[in-house]
Amino acid sequence: MNKINFFYISMIFVLLGLSGCSHDTETFDGPSLVDRFGPFTSLNDLEVSQPAVDFAAGETVFFTASFNKNVNWVLEITGSESGSVKRIEGFSDGLDASNATWNGGTTNLPLFRDEVCNVILSIPEEPDFIGTETVETLSRRVFEGSLFSSFEEELSGVDLFVGNFEFELIAERRNDFPAEGDSYYVLEGTDNVVPNFFVGLVDIKASSTGNTYLEFPTTVPEDLFFNCFMLSDAGPHGIAIIDFYVDRNDDGVFDQDQDQAFRVTPDYDLSSWEGWLQISHAMSDTGITQEDLEKIVNIRLLLISDMNSQPNPPLQVEFGIDYMIFTGGGPLDLN
Repeated sequence: MNKINFFYISMIFVLLGLSGCSHDTETFDGPSLVDRFGPFTSLNDLEVSQPAVDFAAGETVFFTASFNKNVNWVLEITGSESGSVKRIEGFSDGLDASNATWNGGTTNLPLFRDEVCNVILSIPEEPDFIGTETVETLSRRVFEGSLFSSFEEELSGVDLFVGNFEFELIAERRNDFPAEGDSYYVLEGTDNVVPNFFVGLVDIKASSTGNTYLEFPTTVPEDLFFNCFMLSDAGPHGIAIIDFYVDRNDDGVFDQDQDQAFRVTPDYDLSSWEGWLQISHAMSDTGITQEDLEKIVNIRLLLISDMNSQPNPPLQVEFGIDYMIFTGGGPLDLN
């Protein structure tokens, strides 16, 4: 072999060696071949960081698990008594405190109670995989805001007025399916013969909170939000209305001919959902001023039957309400 050929052969080996070494430092964008085509393996089973959690004390709980590759996973926590659901989803090769921490929030109403919760970890692309755990909630999460009523206590005659003018309104506390706590309030029509329009109303007075006027986190209408949970059976003929009554003459009560009411429009069409629904709106949507906010003496709930759509005889209408709370800076955040 002459010197020229030896030189060229040597250079080829050097270049091949350099090319092979550079592979270790190259970056790779996108999913790995293992993620896309490799078999799935669970490396560590689902575990919970603690068996019980006290949300009211500010505690949280997190879940851990690990896999051999990145996958889409779904962690679902369900209250054994309330039926509440919290869902956490992610794409990773494991769960830990950074991506699977629960602070007592809720994805689907009702809210969690003090109860044992069942936890299920699933991977949609791996139907044979399932992870299970349980965690006990020793106390419920406390949400920030000014709570007006959660209907846990019976309202007295002084604090409650029921306008049953057509003698067919049931207005009462019930405990069969609360959105929060142990009870909620129901307005229900009882007469399915008389083609009525106005079923009835309920006034819940500020005095039920121990004050003449409602107290809020802020009195700036744009920053103050009214929130509640409303229950509907999706009946096609019911309408719910919520009014805020202001004491314009400063006598501490609402006077029909002298004071003013503020309402969010449009009204709540009870046919548009089934079950519990969170309702939130800025108080500025009612047109109320900051001065008027400081003089709200009661909140009125009204039940209406849409007679333009009712059959003959008309069907009953109803709705439930729970956890009426005012928050500052934004709607009530259940997450």
